[in-house]
Amino acid sequence: MRRLPILAASLLSLASLVAAPPALADTVQARCDVFPAGEDKATSSGLCTFSQRQGFVSIQLKGGQRIELKPNESTPNAYFDGRGEPARREILDANRGQVYRLENQSIFVFWDPAPYGKEASK
Repeated sequence: MRRLPILAASLLSLASLVAAPPALADTVQARCDVFPAGEDKATSSGLCTFSQRQGFVSIQLKGGQRIELKPNESTPNAYFDGRGEPARREILDANRGQVYRLENQSIFVFWDPAPYGKEASK
């Protein structure tokens, strides 16, 4: 009769492990346009990789530059870059993508990678 509580506790422990899968990052290929702060002409445009996990954002640009943003937990859509400088996120109309405004540049991330999407499949 003592085995029943032990078995129930073991099954409950196992169920909690199965029910809580590890947190995985959401990663997508996107198109990124990079603008120097205050400018209206992009200095770079092309495929990029966008990842988000537990509020942290990573953007890998085609030239190899990687932007890592840490969420500012006290303010929605606010982040800190790798140097601790503030950054903010804006959602584009019709949820076409997002804009990340950093100290020296703005990065437009478009979910539709066109016109670069076909290059990626070759």
